[in-house]
Amino acid sequence: AVIKLRFSHPEKRRPYVVPLTVGRVPLPAVVGAFLTGVVWVLALATHAGARYGGPVWLFAGLVLYVLVRRSRGEGLRERVVSADEHRDLTEAQYSSILVPLKLGPIGEEMVATAVKLAQEAGASVWALHVVRVPMERALEDALADEEEGAAAALAEARLLGADHGVEVEGKTVRARSIGDAIVSQAKELGVDLIVLGSAPKWRRQSRFFSPTVEYVLKKAPCEVLVVAFPQGVLEEEEEPVYAST
Repeated sequence: AVIKLRFSHPEKRRPYVVPLTVGRVPLPAVVGAFLTGVVWVLALATHAGARYGGPVWLFAGLVLYVLVRRSRGEGLRERVVSADEHRDLTEAQYSSILVPLKLGPIGEEMVATAVKLAQEAGASVWALHVVRVPMERALEDALADEEEGAAAALAEARLLGADHGVEVEGKTVRARSIGDAIVSQAKELGVDLIVLGSAPKWRRQSRFFSPTVEYVLKKAPCEVLVVAFPQGVLEEEEEPVYAST
C-alpha cells in the first residue's frame, strides 16, 4: 500500500519519510512485502492447518468484502470517505470561557490557561469562585473568611486578565455541591468552554479525575478542557476549592 501510494499520489504531503527510500520506492516496504510473502509460502508448505485454513480465511474475507460493498451500493474499488473526513475540523472558536477558581498552583495555572485561550480567541473569561457550604450550616450563614478569600482570588484573576488584554468577570456563589454549581453557572452564563485542572494526587487514588471534574464532564452544557498534570508537577499543598462534588 505504501509503495502504491508513492506512485498513485506522489503529490501528497509526507510528514514522515521512510528511511532508505530510493526515488519513490521505500526499500523497507519492499523488503517487508517480500519477507511476508516468503513466510506465507513457508506456512502453507510446512503446516497442514495453514495450508487449508489460510486460503479459506482469505476467501471468506473476500466474500464478506464483496457482500458489504454490494449491500451499501458501493463499487468494489470505489474509495469510501470515512465519517471523520466529512467533519468540519476547523479550529474551535470560543466567545466566553468559564474557569472555576481553586487554591494552589494548579488553580493559578488554570486561570492563566483560560486567559491565554481567551487572548487567542478574542473571548472573555468568567472567573467563578464557589464557596462550599457544609450541610450542617445554612447557605445564608456568615462566611466572612471565605468571602474575603473569594474576593482576593477574583481580584487576582481580573489583574491577570488585564495584563493580557482580556476581560475577566468575577462571580462568587454558594453551594452544597461544587460540581453542580459549576454546571449551573455554565448554563446561566452561556459559556462555550469550561477550563479545569486535574491534580496528580487523584491518579494515586486509582482514579484519573476528582469527583468534581468527573461530574462536570458528565453534566456540562458545553465543551470542557481538563489539563491533567503529570506526577510531581504542580503538586497541591492545599485542599482545592472544588475538590468534592
